[in-house]
Amino acid sequence: MRYSNRDSFVLASPSAMGRELCSLEAVMAGIAAGARGCVLPVSTSKDGITLVCATGSYRAAQTGETLTACDHDFASLRAAYPKIVSFGQALECVKAAGGGLGVELHHHQAAAQVRVSLKYSEYLDKAYFCGLPMEEAGRLAARYPDIQVMADLDETPEDSVAFVRSAQNLRLFGLRGAPGVLSEALCNEALRCGLFLASTDTSDPEALRCMKARGVNFIETSRPDLAATLMAPDPELEPEPEPQEETFVPFSNTGSAEFIPYYEREENEDGDCTADDGGADRPEAPAAQDQPQADGEPDTVEAGGQA
Repeated sequence: MRYSNRDSFVLASPSAMGRELCSLEAVMAGIAAGARGCVLPVSTSKDGITLVCATGSYRAAQTGETLTACDHDFASLRAAYPKIVSFGQALECVKAAGGGLGVELHHHQAAAQVRVSLKYSEYLDKAYFCGLPMEEAGRLAARYPDIQVMADLDETPEDSVAFVRSAQNLRLFGLRGAPGVLSEALCNEALRCGLFLASTDTSDPEALRCMKARGVNFIETSRPDLAATLMAPDPELEPEPEPQEETFVPFSNTGSAEFIPYYEREENEDGDCTADDGGADRPEAPAAQDQPQADGEPDTVEAGGQA
């Protein structure tokens, strides 16, 4: 999927279409509803397995106990929460749909394992990393120059021009924030300087229209069906065909009751060709002279006669 920072895409949130948070059902339901990809928050277990986890912890289904992902291994987490999803499983679903991917980090250490998975799946250029503030995002971009890192904003910067220059100096891929944070001035300056923009989860129709109008590239929502409808381009009215002038074709019998051949036309004093008067004054062609009949040839049959 090739795109520029003038294109906009709808990405499904981790709880798309009312499905369970961070489940494979949410990923598949969001893509089926019209999303062009999804956003996956990730955490790392104690034994180094990358998990799709929005809060960094899981609640046990039977006991209700909260288990922090980084303090327990994958087997323990899966025993407590059977629906746990690894990043590799979710990546295969996104890859099958061919959409974009936003990887939301809770800690920069999880980026290393995710980068390996994306690089092995040849999906590194279709994903961006987000969830980190400006300084941490800059350090991550400097450590891994081959990944695309966005900085998350908590508030609208006072000086949009200076802030965008700082993001460029840090070699960032773009900026991400809530719809209320991405002001029109910030969006215009970021897009003008070649940065990409991403918004956090929203299902408000007015906010979706606003993000589309301001050129936000990756619009995250839990209602991709609604967003796809609101963001559909207006059908262009087909221009009315211009009236074509009638073309006169000389010496043509098209549309006329009588066709006058060229050799029966006469030139007037101006040199124009005009039809004659039907041949009233034209001399008659000489009648064919009777030729002597050769011996042995049969007589010609006359009309109504016999040979």
